[in-house]
Amino acid sequence: MKIIPAIDILDGKCVRLYKGDFNKVTTYSEDPVEQVKRFMDEGFTYIHIIDLDAALSGECKNLKLIETVAKINGLSIQVGGGIRSIERIKNLFSTGVDRLIVGTAAITDKDFRNNIYQQVNYSKIVFGLDFKITNNQPMLSVNGWTEDTNIGLFDYINNNKWIKNVLATDISKDGTLDGPNIDIYKQLLLNKNINLTASGGIGCLDDIKNLIDIGSQECVVGKAIYENKILLKDLLNAN
Repeated sequence: MKIIPAIDILDGKCVRLYKGDFNKVTTYSEDPVEQVKRFMDEGFTYIHIIDLDAALSGECKNLKLIETVAKINGLSIQVGGGIRSIERIKNLFSTGVDRLIVGTAAITDKDFRNNIYQQVNYSKIVFGLDFKITNNQPMLSVNGWTEDTNIGLFDYINNNKWIKNVLATDISKDGTLDGPNIDIYKQLLLNKNINLTASGGIGCLDDIKNLIDIGSQECVVGKAIYENKILLKDLLNAN
């Protein structure tokens, strides 16, 4: 499994949210670049970065910061947050980003979704599908997790069978350290075309082992690192 440390950027700082709530923010570092270097010092060469400011506003005010990180030798990054146009995709790829995570616009705007399929290398696009359980069904949320939709997670994937890379996050688990939503991820993995990045709730090495056991190809780990629930050296060797 590919294990990817996470950095969420808000107001230029490295933070974590609790269950996606922007009113429940914990700051872990004043300097995301230094946090990246800590991860690299421990042997990680691939990092997950979310621009929370852009997720809320659609404006990429952390672009210079992302460019700085993308240029670090020996590092690859995937970036998400507020990516709602083909122009933004092309601009971010031009900085040296390896993969881009699209969410809100790729869910709500069919034309944008079609343009991704037709105009860019969609094997380098990750669809960030953030969901809440409503009436026992995973339903997608958008706009930085602030707005619910009536679009089901599984329906969305079934209606867009060309999508390969999926980053699935159970919002109710995110930042809780209570363990990921294994049941939903098992259902997703029944679709053999999906490369799944599991996210949300990972709090210990056993959680990662459980994801490996169900066949998840990748996972993103955030708060467990910052709260020292998982040591980076142990995380690196979790496979």
